[in-house]
Amino acid sequence: MSESNDYSKIDADHELVVNAIKELPYRTRAYETLMRKYERLIFSVCLRMLNNQADAQDLSQDVMFKVFNTLVQFEGRSTFKTWLMRVTTNMCLTHISKNKRRGEIREQWSEDMAGDQVTHIKTAAFDVQSLLQDIKPAEREVLTLRYLADMSLQDIASACDISLSAAKMRLYRATEALNSKIAE
Repeated sequence: MSESNDYSKIDADHELVVNAIKELPYRTRAYETLMRKYERLIFSVCLRMLNNQADAQDLSQDVMFKVFNTLVQFEGRSTFKTWLMRVTTNMCLTHISKNKRRGEIREQWSEDMAGDQVTHIKTAAFDVQSLLQDIKPAEREVLTLRYLADMSLQDIASACDISLSAAKMRLYRATEALNSKIAE
């Protein structure tokens, strides 16, 4: 990771990331500090994307393990948080894709709804988590990054490897899809 990049000035995690890269794999103090800082956000993003608490917990651990193994590849072209959210959402999308191919997503979701395993965010008229599951994974991804991870549109564009205008359009379409589900 180049220390002279533009993001080092705005990335609060820059020093921790540099230290973690230097320390790993033999020492893990800086890495553990980074993961403690982001573990709730990673889990929350996984839960929103997967709608299954057990899968979200497992995938959160997988994300942290992947970060442990690939942190040296972080080039600093974005903030660490942006890179981490990209790793997290990519792993969630891969998980969703694998489960969809096997036809297990709806079945698992139905089983979870029958039990008390899933925590839902309830509003007066609808269940937000159910609505999110009814929209496309790419739309769910951008909504999760924007409103749960509190990322700017520029950071979302970077995390999703798309242009800023594409990020704006994707957020607009996701919002419209969610609004149409609410209106049903």
